Amino acid sequence: MSAGQATGTQATSLRERKKQRARDALYEAALELLGERPYDKVSVDDICARAEVGRASFYRFYGTKVGLVTEFNRRLAVLVREAIDRRAARGQHPPGAVERLRILQETLAEHWTMADRGARTMALAFVAEGTIAMVGDAADTVYRPLLDLVIAIVTEGQASGELTTPLAPGLAAWLIMTALAAATSTWLTGQSPGDLHRTTADALNALLFGMS
Repeated sequence: MSAGQATGTQATSLRERKKQRARDALYEAALELLGERPYDKVSVDDICARAEVGRASFYRFYGTKVGLVTEFNRRLAVLVREAIDRRAARGQHPPGAVERLRILQETLAEHWTMADRGARTMALAFVAEGTIAMVGDAADTVYRPLLDLVIAIVTEGQASGELTTPLAPGLAAWLIMTALAAATSTWLTGQSPGDLHRTTADALNALLFGMS
């Protein structure tokens, strides 16, 4: 690599790090504000002012406030993958599809149980307003980070014979995500008081008993 190429690579890396810092600052500012006031009282301008990042950057990174939910799910997907990797490192064999789905369920439950007020405010706003349905282009975008992970798990489970459902992996994954989202939503709104781990485990079991 020439000196010019190295300098160009370093400059690109620096720009990417600056972009990521701005993206993170906007997300963290949004959750801080949502911890202080209702969802409809937090504007994009408020978020940008708190983060000290321009509006153009917010729209480039997130599009609308709905994009913050996509980011939340992207981070959740990273946590799930890390949890699966840790389980694989501890065992003699990689976890199978059912075990990975249970790791997904456990990680989601743990994350929501520990979520701060800002994250819960954001989630409750979408539940109450029906801003994000479980079908359509908006849902595909918002749930895509987690959905892709579940599709991969189902596909591998079908290939190994562990999951015998004849459903297409995409449909099976949507059913799993819908069940977990519904269980979490009823817990957040107080319709299913008690332990979220048990609630989401029961929802996943309702599907797995017919799939494994």
